Amino acid sequence: MALTYFRHQLHLHGQKIVAVLIIFLLGLSSPAFSQGRIKTENLPGYEERLLRWGFSLGLNTSWYQLEHSRSYVNRLQTDSAYSANAVNRVGFNVNFIATYRLAPNFLVRFQPGVGYHGRAIDYKGDLRSVSTDDYVVQEVNTFSLEMPLLVKYESLRRKNSQMYFIAGVKPSFVVGGIKKGNPELLQVGSSDFTIEYGVGFDMFYPFFKFSPELRYSRGITNLHEPAHNNLYYNTMQRLTTNTITLYLNFE
Repeated sequence: MALTYFRHQLHLHGQKIVAVLIIFLLGLSSPAFSQGRIKTENLPGYEERLLRWGFSLGLNTSWYQLEHSRSYVNRLQTDSAYSANAVNRVGFNVNFIATYRLAPNFLVRFQPGVGYHGRAIDYKGDLRSVSTDDYVVQEVNTFSLEMPLLVKYESLRRKNSQMYFIAGVKPSFVVGGIKKGNPELLQVGSSDFTIEYGVGFDMFYPFFKFSPELRYSRGITNLHEPAHNNLYYNTMQRLTTNTITLYLNFE
């Protein structure tokens, strides 16, 4: 059943998120302890600067969240049943960073850039209406212009390190990758709006600040476009995005 599969997928993605978080935090612990033994304070007064600039590189994994349609559920009761499920893919991000201090521990960050996201939906079973095969993968690989606007809360600086939390919104617009009008390819919307939140760790070095950051993005825009009356589109009624990104920030 579709509901059973959804619960299974949610469980699997939850395991992935926990595993990535553990690896991420373990990776942070070593630099934190080593910096704690350093008596010299790098970039003194940096955390009090009103305006900061930088750039970031990111590695992401992204997938669609499907809400199956009534016609899909009805076909599960027939001999011509099939399954349609989301598959995650790996992508990357390149962003600029502009940060403005609002208060001693609160900052606002604008992080415009481009992101490559790979997502897919696999169809298995009776696909005679769209293909001679019983297994089809619809890949949706896109380049997007992204404009995250985030609020950052920093903890007190301890010598050359400090933790922070970050949250905000991200509008994005596809600038390449989607081939519109082809009934043999899954069509999705070209703009998205996501809620983002994450955690990071600032490490101060003599000439720059390095901040590994793990962030989760949850899309709230329905990207489903019923452009054609076929199995690819009739399967779902809602299509949203989920993304986990590891950013390496340099300021």
